[in-house]
Amino acid sequence: MIHKNNSLKIGLALGSGAARGLTHIGVLKAIEEHGIKIDYISGSSIGALIGAAYAIGMSAQEIEDIAIQTDWKLMAKIFLPSLSLSSIVNTKYLSEFLSTWFGNKTFDDLKIPFSAVTTDIQTGRMVVLEKGDLLSAIRASISIPVIFSPVTIGKYKLVDGGLVNPTPVDVVKKKGIDKVIAVNLRRFGTYGIGQENGKQIPEVNKKVKELSLNEKIQYFIKHPINFLNDNSNEKIPDPKIWSVLYQMFIIVQVQISDLTMQIAKPDILIEPNTSDFKVFEFSKAKELIEVGYSTAKKQLKNFD
Repeated sequence: MIHKNNSLKIGLALGSGAARGLTHIGVLKAIEEHGIKIDYISGSSIGALIGAAYAIGMSAQEIEDIAIQTDWKLMAKIFLPSLSLSSIVNTKYLSEFLSTWFGNKTFDDLKIPFSAVTTDIQTGRMVVLEKGDLLSAIRASISIPVIFSPVTIGKYKLVDGGLVNPTPVDVVKKKGIDKVIAVNLRRFGTYGIGQENGKQIPEVNKKVKELSLNEKIQYFIKHPINFLNDNSNEKIPDPKIWSVLYQMFIIVQVQISDLTMQIAKPDILIEPNTSDFKVFEFSKAKELIEVGYSTAKKQLKNFD
């Protein structure tokens, strides 16, 4: 089916979701098959990575080939602990990985206008990047707090955009777009973190429970460790603490995503069911892409 009304400007909002964001590739495949020309893209976190790749002129098939051919076991070295006081990940490897995608390209090199959504860790406010070095913008947008160190751009210290705007429909709408297609990955299933060895995940501190959503975001940014209830007899947190921190991060995203979908409603909402996949299960790229593709094919039937 070909989209014939070329006078309409079509925007695409790609949401955050770690490995589950590989479903974006399947969505792009369906969009291409449907004959839809995208005029603007905004992405958060993994949505920024996939969106930027598409915006520089790569086809959905080219992006899929990279995702499937990537040796994700080798890429696991990205998550080796570093000596950085601001993160637990060796970000050198992350930058090297991103350079294979974007090299020295800037926003001026894009075929489709694009923006990467980030969060200023100093203020908790959203910062939308749409000029300058593309690699730095993507690096900032995917920088999960604590796991990755912030990226300094100008006066900002930037981290994952999903913290404040997981599915940036509102950013797309501000660009004079007629119709918005949004891919939200925060709807289905668990948050990807469960119980291990019979141990319960620490409860959120009661004080934090009483905070408003905005205050929770601010608290998490400034006190990620204190966000958890300290009931471990003051032992040094084991590695699972980082999984718990990511759990807190996702909980905030789910709440914000729900609000976004109510306030800035997209014309087409695509919500792939990725509940069977773990948040860092990049090795299942082929299956995740298929989930995105099949879901998008169904939803795009309503597009005219």
